[in-house]
Amino acid sequence: MSSHPSTEVLVPLYNESAIVRAVHGEFVRFVASHPNWQITFIDDGSTDDTVEVLRESLRSDSAGGSLRLIVTPRNGGKADAIALGIAQSTTDKVLFIDGDLAYSLDHLDALDRALDRAPIAIGSRAVAGGVKSRRLLRGLSGGSYNLLMRLVLGLPFRDTQAGLKGFRREAAKELFARRRRGGFGFDAELLFIAKRLSLDVVETPAAVSANHSALGSNVRIMRDSCSMFLGLLRTRLDGARGCYR
Repeated sequence: MSSHPSTEVLVPLYNESAIVRAVHGEFVRFVASHPNWQITFIDDGSTDDTVEVLRESLRSDSAGGSLRLIVTPRNGGKADAIALGIAQSTTDKVLFIDGDLAYSLDHLDALDRALDRAPIAIGSRAVAGGVKSRRLLRGLSGGSYNLLMRLVLGLPFRDTQAGLKGFRREAAKELFARRRRGGFGFDAELLFIAKRLSLDVVETPAAVSANHSALGSNVRIMRDSCSMFLGLLRTRLDGARGCYR
């Protein structure tokens, strides 16, 4: 790895011991062809043996320090885990991808290239070339949430929730310094802040893997959807109060 990596990828993890060896292996292969990239796993207070399994894998890999691990003492949620990684990042670009690898690592190259055109890039399952989850309930829930997001926040995007986003360093610091939401609704809030700051956003196609579409999820559809809907309303109110200046 270069002493000054150009791009960092944040990989939030929570109770992923069943797949974390495979996830680690995918990134070992990825950095072999991306020597100037840094991969940072962020364990979000897992209660299983995710950390132990990953540490063992990191000790035995041949990635030359391109992969590292940050461990948080308690489960604060994905948004807090990513915020921690961004606070510590020193690269020109910082990306994040969900730790269950719902998307192939090829998507990271597309995000990286898009950041040459705009300070923010987001993966979208709704643009040409994107592929949504094949699970019916999740698709219906996501479509309803996106419609409400567009109505409440006035954002033009058809998909804000894909766990695949990238930022130039300055933009990342600006957005996360103003973030007020946690949970699964933080993505829309970040884009709402970006709009307030007049930061351009590029959408790149995101294709959910067929294998992942058949798996379970840590997202509890009904409870988390209600929480996200309320989060949209709070974000709009915070904007009206000038909280994102």
